[in-house]
Amino acid sequence: MAVSTPPRPAAAGPTRFLKRRAGRRRQWPFLLPMLPGLLFLGAMAVYPTVYSLVISFFRWNLNNPLGKQYGGFHNYDILLKDPAFWHSVGVTLRYVVASVVLELGLGLGLALLFFRSFPGDKLLRALLILPMVVAPVVVGLLWRYMLSVQFGVVNWLIGALGFGRVDFLGSPSWALPTLILIDVWQWTPFMFLIMLAALQGIPEDILEAARVDGAKPARIFFDHMLPLLRYPIAVAVALRLIDAFRVYDLIFMTTRGGPIDKTETLSWQIYDAGFKSFDIGYAAAFSWLMLILVVVLTTVFLRLMLRREDLA
Repeated sequence: MAVSTPPRPAAAGPTRFLKRRAGRRRQWPFLLPMLPGLLFLGAMAVYPTVYSLVISFFRWNLNNPLGKQYGGFHNYDILLKDPAFWHSVGVTLRYVVASVVLELGLGLGLALLFFRSFPGDKLLRALLILPMVVAPVVVGLLWRYMLSVQFGVVNWLIGALGFGRVDFLGSPSWALPTLILIDVWQWTPFMFLIMLAALQGIPEDILEAARVDGAKPARIFFDHMLPLLRYPIAVAVALRLIDAFRVYDLIFMTTRGGPIDKTETLSWQIYDAGFKSFDIGYAAAFSWLMLILVVVLTTVFLRLMLRREDLA
């Protein structure tokens, strides 16, 4: 007696493919309004980036516009052998590390201070974020006048206390620390806002359970709050690292890279090569080396902060 086999279901592959294709067709009308924005992004961001990479392989000075010659890695070779490049790398790293570490510490401390409500906290919070909303050019000009040796209010206060006047922006030993403190004054509110938002997002029952167990405030912070702040800290520090590396307007309004070369950062060197010497190829290569340095340092930092700990 023959055994009847059950009928096989029809292949779903072609039907699924047709449904997916029909779904893509239905999406096109919704994507059309995004097309102008995508074209604008490509024209204003992607094309200049690719063009600067191409130009970095050419020996091209605008003093001789017709003398554009392909040089391969000539610009990069000169840069990597130039002591001025490595000096600017050192200045930039000192500036970035010192300012970001101070901003993170002060921002976290202020966030802990404002974590619990107290009379007048909203007014003080509004005053704290004021430096962040001021343009860096205005900040630089403001502090340039305040720190002036002749008529600056800071030196007037120092003189009133019986001390000698200090040339904060003209002294080789004071110029870079002064720029770091100005940066800290302006961008600590940025860290403060992110840390405060992260603290307010911590579930209250976790903190309440720790208090019931008799944990002291320091223990609660290091054992319960700080681990939950790891991701917000990583994001905030990464954003500030990227932004601090490209500092230019503050230096332009205060020290102009001086005194001597104590505040010549990578951004200032790029400006000097491109807009003073008109060496476009050299400035483009400088920019790409700076980009590589920023990407490497940011990636390493994020991997260290966000790596998963072994649970075994």
